[in-house]
Amino acid sequence: MKLLIKIIQFLKYLTYFIFNCSGREYNINLFSKIHIVAAVTLNFIRVKNLTDPLQQLMMIEEIFRIPRNIKGDIVECGCYNGASTVSLSIACALTKRKLFVCDSFEGLPAPDDDEKYDVSANDLLKYHQWEKGQFASNGGMDGVKKVVARYGKIEVCEFVKGYFRDSLKTIKTDSVVMIFEDADLASSVKDCLLYLWPKLQKTCKFYCHEPWSISIVSLFYNKTFWESKFSSKPPGFFGSGRGIIKAGYYTNIGYAKKGDGKKILIECKK
Repeated sequence: MKLLIKIIQFLKYLTYFIFNCSGREYNINLFSKIHIVAAVTLNFIRVKNLTDPLQQLMMIEEIFRIPRNIKGDIVECGCYNGASTVSLSIACALTKRKLFVCDSFEGLPAPDDDEKYDVSANDLLKYHQWEKGQFASNGGMDGVKKVVARYGKIEVCEFVKGYFRDSLKTIKTDSVVMIFEDADLASSVKDCLLYLWPKLQKTCKFYCHEPWSISIVSLFYNKTFWESKFSSKPPGFFGSGRGIIKAGYYTNIGYAKKGDGKKILIECKK
């Protein structure tokens, strides 16, 4: 019964995705969207992944809604085997944006002692245990490139290899219009924020694949962190717990939206 409900909810969102106005500014029509839905669905079957079709289509819709006059790139932090990369690359090709694919391609770095176990906000009796090397890409970076070349649009991709604390320091983009982070460790998410948030344009979103994680979601409310690193108020987080809701379905993905945090902080201090 639960599976049937999920299928109905997903079909409801598909209808919305195909017929809503997102993408009009880029001349993306109904037939293009039907093609995208087919590609994302097949991609979910063909490539072992950590993101479901609804999550991927949500982010594609978000890319389609970014105004053309806001220049910038898309950044993916944590791609696993490249399933989400394929979907994001298709959206980037249609909107003429570059996709930076950032990953060690060797799995997670060694977790800090205090983050080896991460409690789930959905159920305080459940926890995730992290280990170095988890979620290594099948075939490494070359394996991901083969997947994207076969099913996506590799010509819009730039692959950035290394742990985020090192690789994101020198990422070759000055303007970012969407970030998709699936880093799992709070320390890795912090690195993503440190090096990418300053480049994220106002009104744009930082999507997070760990809305269930108390330690990760709390970063987006940490006043000391945001004031010391960005001279800004914390942005907060949409969808903590089980993610934002689409078509009556908890998506298990949330986001922070960039506003004018510095202006707010100045106003608060007056």
